[in-house]
Amino acid sequence: MESNGRASGRRGGAWFGIVAAVLYVAGVMLMFAPTPNDKHRKSPTKYAADYHKFFADGDKRAMVIIGVYVVILATIAFVVFGSHLRDRLAAAGATGAGRLTFAGAILFAALTMVGALAFAWIPASIAFGNGPVPSGEIAYLAPQLAYGFLLVGGMAGAALTLCVGGVAGARTKALPAWLGWAGLVVGIIVFAIGSWFMPVLLFVLWTIVAAIVCLRRPFAVS
Repeated sequence: MESNGRASGRRGGAWFGIVAAVLYVAGVMLMFAPTPNDKHRKSPTKYAADYHKFFADGDKRAMVIIGVYVVILATIAFVVFGSHLRDRLAAAGATGAGRLTFAGAILFAALTMVGALAFAWIPASIAFGNGPVPSGEIAYLAPQLAYGFLLVGGMAGAALTLCVGGVAGARTKALPAWLGWAGLVVGIIVFAIGSWFMPVLLFVLWTIVAAIVCLRRPFAVS
C-alpha cells in the first residue's frame, strides 16, 4: 500500500503538466482573441483608435481579464510540473540539471505572469478602478510590452526547462531519449523564434507528451 501511495504521489506532479498546457492555451486565446488585427499597424493614429475601441468594449475587457487569471493558474501548474521534473532527474542522479530545470519553470512562470499582468493593466484599471479609456500610442504600446514578456521572456524560461531537462533526461534515462532530445530541439526553437507565437504550440505539445510519459513511467526513489 505504501509503495502504491508513493507512486501515486510521484504521478501527481505529472498531471500538472497537462493542466498547465490546457490552461495556458485557453488563457492565451481568451487574452488575444478580442484584440484588434494589425491592418492599421503602420498608421499609429488608426492603430491607437483600434485599441481605444477595444478597451472601450466591456465584454472584450472581461475576456482579457479572465484570460489573465487563467494564464496565471497555468504558470502555477507549470511550476508544479517543473518540480516533478526536478525530482525525476534527481532520482536519476542529475540533481544539478534538475535544479536548473526547475529554475527554468520558475523563470517561465514569473515572466509570463508579468506579461499577463501588463496585458491586463489597462482593462483592469478601467473595470476595477473606473479609469478612463486611454487614447494615443499608449493604447497599443502596453499590449506590445506584454507580448515581449510572454513570448520572449517567458519562452526563455521554458527553453531552459526543455533544453536542460530534455538533455539530462535523455542521458540518465529519466525520460525516453526521443522525448529528451525533442525537448532540446523545441527549447531552441521557442527561444529563437517564440516571438512569432506559433512555435509556442510546440512547447505546449511537448509539455503534454512529457506529462503523459511521466504518468505512465513513475520514477523510482532510491
